[in-house]
Amino acid sequence: MSNASVIRPGLLVSLKSTVSGGVSYQRVDLVTGEKLDSGAEVSEWKTTRVIDDVAEYDAATKCRSNARSLVNKVCSATSFGLLCPEDQEGALDVAVNAAHQLVDNFNKTAKTVRVGVYVIKGRVASNDAEAARAITQEIAELTIAMDVGIKNFDPKAIREAADRAREMSSMLSDEKQTKINAAIEQARKAARTIVKRIEKEGEDRSLVMMDIQRGQIESARIAFLDMSGESNAQPEDAMPSIASQRFADLDVSDVQAPTNNSKSVNAPTIEV
Repeated sequence: MSNASVIRPGLLVSLKSTVSGGVSYQRVDLVTGEKLDSGAEVSEWKTTRVIDDVAEYDAATKCRSNARSLVNKVCSATSFGLLCPEDQEGALDVAVNAAHQLVDNFNKTAKTVRVGVYVIKGRVASNDAEAARAITQEIAELTIAMDVGIKNFDPKAIREAADRAREMSSMLSDEKQTKINAAIEQARKAARTIVKRIEKEGEDRSLVMMDIQRGQIESARIAFLDMSGESNAQPEDAMPSIASQRFADLDVSDVQAPTNNSKSVNAPTIEV
């Protein structure tokens, strides 16, 4: 495939967020290494979590969520990370700065908890073959999910797949955007038809299915599978997982141990 005509240049955004401090865990061993007749070994323990200041801890969790949301809003979520079109880099930088400011304001007054948010940007060129394969493969899977949702008469599944495909389409060239947008509109029309004629009016499913158009969805599925190099795949009932994930999601959402260096700072931009 001609990669330059498939995707736009953009940014791969790795977003990491942390909440540290304010929580301690106390572990008491109840059973240690007990041997069973089967030869298995069993250990059992009790863990108690202690939150020093519940209100502040809840506020920290909310702050982290809000900071992440600021960055997520200008990116498209994919199975291999957040993607942002190159022409939206300015908006991304504004969002990152706002997230850092939000966290800094919280940390100035917090006594027991620290919040951190960190962003690393890597550039994806329009001629990046592996990025093109990954993006087109994911969009192909979303067209499959839309089609499966139609076959299962599941408007929610159809709309979720269509929404994700719309987000992903921002990384496509104009030509490829047009193709996936036609599939998305057809899927959404199918969802509306299912709700109106089956869920509200109680029509027979088989009759309704005969009137639902799926040609644009199938055309997009075949086209994007061809571009991703997976044209021989024929999934029918479920959306397959991507075999190779080039990009790591660096989000850390678990509570971490207290640290003296938990202040949020601007992470450097790297080239990949």
